[in-house]
Amino acid sequence: MTDPEGAACIFRRDGAVIGIVNPTPGGLSVTKSHLAIEVDCRKDGFLDAVGAVGRQFQPMTFGNIILGGLIGVFVDAASGATAQYDASVSIRLTPAEFEDALSRDKFFDLQRDTLIDQAKLVKGRITATCQPADCEAQLGLAGNEELRGLERIETMRKSARLKSP
Repeated sequence: MTDPEGAACIFRRDGAVIGIVNPTPGGLSVTKSHLAIEVDCRKDGFLDAVGAVGRQFQPMTFGNIILGGLIGVFVDAASGATAQYDASVSIRLTPAEFEDALSRDKFFDLQRDTLIDQAKLVKGRITATCQPADCEAQLGLAGNEELRGLERIETMRKSARLKSP
């Protein structure tokens, strides 16, 4: 699913196209694998959304959101979920242009707040399920991923175009 609907998304694994959903929303059945699925979604008036679903050994699930044009979907390796993919993926497309600074900031503030909320959930899940020898490393990776996501959001905010009056 994309927000807004009507995007064309191509799914690839190991370089081979495994499916196309055009237009969204739609469904795609895939077999389990440790390999990431690369996703490329396009819609007129929006930035291309590219990224990966189910990246092997990522320590967290920061949800199904767009972060700076990248699909921010990560799999919790501590739970053993690297052998499967989320049942559904939601992709929020970033507008290529905003009416004004207020609407731009509202959009990116929501992205930032969503990332922070999901990071808290991930860190809580890691704390509840990690092995003592792994906890610090996994929480550190989660913190680093959160910071990278926040940086991407701010970079996108600064580069977002505003409509000319």
